[in-house]
Amino acid sequence: MASRYWPGEDPIGKRLSPGTPERPEDWLQIVGVINDVRQFQLDAEPKPQMYLHYAQVEFFDPRDLVVKTEVDPASLAATVRRTVWEVDKDQPVSNIRTMNEILGESIARQRFSMLLLAIFAGVAMLLAAVGIYGVMSYSVSQRRSEIGLRMALGAQKWDVLKLTVGKGLKLVLIGIAIGLVGAFVLTRLMSSLLFGVTATDPLTFISISAILIGVACLASYIPARRATEVDPLVALRYE
Repeated sequence: MASRYWPGEDPIGKRLSPGTPERPEDWLQIVGVINDVRQFQLDAEPKPQMYLHYAQVEFFDPRDLVVKTEVDPASLAATVRRTVWEVDKDQPVSNIRTMNEILGESIARQRFSMLLLAIFAGVAMLLAAVGIYGVMSYSVSQRRSEIGLRMALGAQKWDVLKLTVGKGLKLVLIGIAIGLVGAFVLTRLMSSLLFGVTATDPLTFISISAILIGVACLASYIPARRATEVDPLVALRYE
């Protein structure tokens, strides 16, 4: 509201009227400015708003009591009821909820959509790991004679591991590079499901890439480990 009506100015001390000013007391003086608040929906842009003392407006009746605490808010429900009834024993106290519950309800649809995407992503990663394992196992079986020959000529187990895992890792890095380009484009469609993080958050991209590399290394290591156990003489007779 301050940015819209007093851009580049200090709004403190300015006067305004919520409606049609008919009396001097209809004008209100601004005494403070807070950060933007998403009052209705987290995915909606903040709208101009102002806070008024309940005694200043006749049409407003206090309906909510907000309690800030450092302990579990749910544990204070009985205490809050008892305190309110000490002031007014006929005052009803209902619909007690924590702020986390309120936020959870407001983003329930987005959270469900993200849960589905996370499940699909997990299944895709599992399929990718199985695929990498299958490809590397097939590659090891096809190169059995080559590996045996390398070991017969003095190659160490570490050399075979590095050769096999390196090939799998090279393929994965190419896939990650292609995937990152596609993700930078497609994640913009998910902006309405994200809160407190951008669709192109660098930390997310880096962490997911690291996880994919780790899964690929593990999927490549198992057949690579098996390749190091190849008996050179058996491998050379394999054909």
